[in-house]
Amino acid sequence: MKQVTDLDGLLGYQLQRSHMLVVDDAREALKIHDITPAKLTALLLIRASPGCDQTALGRALETNRSSAMKLVNFLVDRGLVERRPGRDLRTNALHLLPGVEDRIQEMLKALSESDARMSERLTSEERARLLSLLRKLGPAKNKRLKRRANE
Repeated sequence: MKQVTDLDGLLGYQLQRSHMLVVDDAREALKIHDITPAKLTALLLIRASPGCDQTALGRALETNRSSAMKLVNFLVDRGLVERRPGRDLRTNALHLLPGVEDRIQEMLKALSESDARMSERLTSEERARLLSLLRKLGPAKNKRLKRRANE
């Protein structure tokens, strides 16, 4: 198939192509742990904020309530997270189960190996610069979304 050069100079297109490749490799790397990158992200957020509730987790992941519930159900069913009584009768506090930290470390190792594979054509300086530039893009989007929500 002929290359579509009209898209080559578009940042969004290049980011999307790169995102798809990186996520596919990360999914493959985490398959042995029966977890996806998104679910690992949720697990890491719960680890960072023990006792958070499902609503806070959903907000952090920028997902709806139903998706957050399915995600938590998955983590509970896999023996990674438990629900405890929350701040009121309507909420549950999410906590890692004992021994899960070792499993998280194994998952992070697999993800780190995937990350290294996907960036092996970059020098360490290029990789650091790319990370810096990508972080710079994030806050602008968040500010724009907040402005839109306040309109």
